[in-house]
Amino acid sequence: MKRLALVAAVVALAAIALPLLVSDYIVVLALRALMYSLIVMSFSLLAGQLGLVSLVQSTFAGIAGYGLAILSTGYDWGPGPAALAGLALAVASAAVFGVVSLKATGIGFMMLTIALGQMVWALSFQWIDLTKGMDGIVSIPVPVVAGLDLREPRAMYAVTAVVVAACFWSAHVLMRSRLGLLLRGIQDNASRMRALGHPILRARLAAFLIASLYAAIGGILLTWETRVITPVTLDLSRAVWVLTAAVIGGTTSLGGSVIGVVVMVALEAVLSQYTDRHILVFGFILALAILLLPNGVSALVSDLWAKR
Repeated sequence: MKRLALVAAVVALAAIALPLLVSDYIVVLALRALMYSLIVMSFSLLAGQLGLVSLVQSTFAGIAGYGLAILSTGYDWGPGPAALAGLALAVASAAVFGVVSLKATGIGFMMLTIALGQMVWALSFQWIDLTKGMDGIVSIPVPVVAGLDLREPRAMYAVTAVVVAACFWSAHVLMRSRLGLLLRGIQDNASRMRALGHPILRARLAAFLIASLYAAIGGILLTWETRVITPVTLDLSRAVWVLTAAVIGGTTSLGGSVIGVVVMVALEAVLSQYTDRHILVFGFILALAILLLPNGVSALVSDLWAKR
């Protein structure tokens, strides 16, 4: 616990000092990393605690973003109420998706999440009257929070850092709660937990809804940061990006989500200067990560620390 507190304190201090020491470009990259870390963390919660590989977490982020964009641009809702409605829409969608998919496990569950995510992508692509199709929704209003105009990168960074820190802290508490213990028991031996009278399906659904909320918060922040949303947000390539970041960082710890996202954002920033074939490169990196670091960078760091 002391080691964890020390690491958390160092990370928090570094996050606070970052916008004071670097350029606007680096602040924007750090912003993206913070926001995507919520989506990757939502994936890792399900994969690490339940062994469920959900490729629909980025879809929940997109659903929340579209809900926010549609209500704030088409119906003159304020940014705050529109954001809350977007979160509610994403969690409601997760409830429907969970009822459909959570009776399956393993490959069956993963394939169902892919199918459901692609259905939402097709809807955003074809329902032009509502989503504007490939043109997307632009000029999305951004709120002012505690006197900070979120159109300014450093102000957005300050608010995002607080929100992300709160989400990670709550996820840490969840993993150490009775529900977290129940989820790990289900992952280890679902049949035994069912025989002991534990509500397996309800526990899985609760975890699925909580994970979807984290992803939706990340989607809201991303939509405010870019002020644009298009069907690309719901594309399967985005789900593969999240999967790659989670595998690189490791799904067994919350820190792995941050490590994986930082690596992916940095790689994307470098690769964009040389090639547009990001997905091909990320696929190669994913293969290497699975072969060389099956438990992720965070597990490797923990092992090295323990040996030292």
